[in-house]
Amino acid sequence: MSGSRTAEGCCVPQYGQKRAPSSSVRSHEAQFMGGHSIITCGSKSGQRPRRSPQAYLCYAAIVRTSSFSFVVLLAIALATSAVGCPCVRGTVNASESLRWWAFSNFGAQAMCPEMLKRGVPLKLSAMGQSSVGRFFPQTCSAQIQNESKTIVLLMGGTGYAYVPVAKRVGFFAGLQMEFAPDFRMEEDSLYVWGRFRRMLSAPNLQLIGVENSLVSLATMTPIGDLATTLGQSLVQSEIARGFTVIHQDDGDEFSTGIIMPPQHPPRPFKPGKGNVSLESDTVEVHSASRAYLGPFHVTSSGSALYLKVRNQGTNLFFAVVDRTTGEAWRAPYEKGEQLAAPPGPVFLQGDVPVGETSRALPLKQGSYYLVLENRATSLGSLIPLPIGDTVSYATYGIELGDAP
Repeated sequence: MSGSRTAEGCCVPQYGQKRAPSSSVRSHEAQFMGGHSIITCGSKSGQRPRRSPQAYLCYAAIVRTSSFSFVVLLAIALATSAVGCPCVRGTVNASESLRWWAFSNFGAQAMCPEMLKRGVPLKLSAMGQSSVGRFFPQTCSAQIQNESKTIVLLMGGTGYAYVPVAKRVGFFAGLQMEFAPDFRMEEDSLYVWGRFRRMLSAPNLQLIGVENSLVSLATMTPIGDLATTLGQSLVQSEIARGFTVIHQDDGDEFSTGIIMPPQHPPRPFKPGKGNVSLESDTVEVHSASRAYLGPFHVTSSGSALYLKVRNQGTNLFFAVVDRTTGEAWRAPYEKGEQLAAPPGPVFLQGDVPVGETSRALPLKQGSYYLVLENRATSLGSLIPLPIGDTVSYATYGIELGDAP
């Protein structure tokens, strides 16, 4: 089967001998091994297909990813700006073997590089829906299982969480998981799913540091022993639900659980015109604690991160630092050490008062952490704390766009 082009630039499948592209056409081939079909389309010489799901010219590949929550990490590697004119969309959606071929040949190789780019929010189901920490992957390998059409992920990294009694806890986690990936192409979006199959072994959890020095993994807290609490937060409350990523021109939407078209997860803020949504969540920031958000990649100079926050509880402070500084700053935090000033330059900083705040943060090209801190007059300098814990609940959205 070969393809011809309509006036709208779409590929129309035609049965017969495969047509060789002319010298004025650059061929973009997508070979669908789920059956016997080969579809060939082209664009005019010197032109690139527009990067939107509905305008790709028969380019059946999974090529980029992003998203947010612990399993966001997994979705990051599956969410894509893929593929397909309408004539191909129906063929792809109807063929499970074709979708698996496309993913295993184009998407799987991008999983680990994308996973290692950023951290993701960590939730403890017994403490509610707000994130209370973050997990940062440092090692990753992906194994394609063609017989079962699954992906085995082996991943290790460090993170932190706020837990009653223990307070701030830093930990290492090693995870071995199996997921069944799939996707569906819609006219204006791409739905990507990761259905959890099983844990290949129990999480390997090790304490790095703890604010309460009397605490160990066996310590009982109001929500259970620490090892079970952290393990269940990484597995039962997040991973076992699976995830959905919806890719559109204005960014990627992530949600735990399986969401079917045309449904969407709620966004706390409407993105600014022309901005791309990078992340949104609600984070719980306790007294003398921080939330290390990101890192976020600014793709070109002349751009800005846009921070929108709806803050309840107490005032927060924010700072923007580069990735190198942020990771050096995060390490002693995970070890349970006292809060200290960042070990490198702070590009931007300011207040996040109670109520709604919107800020444009112009930055040069690079990767940056956005750090929120509770109960400090300036980052790294604590004021006297009242008896008890003063908690801030910050619902935030972070976008990327042109600098104002």
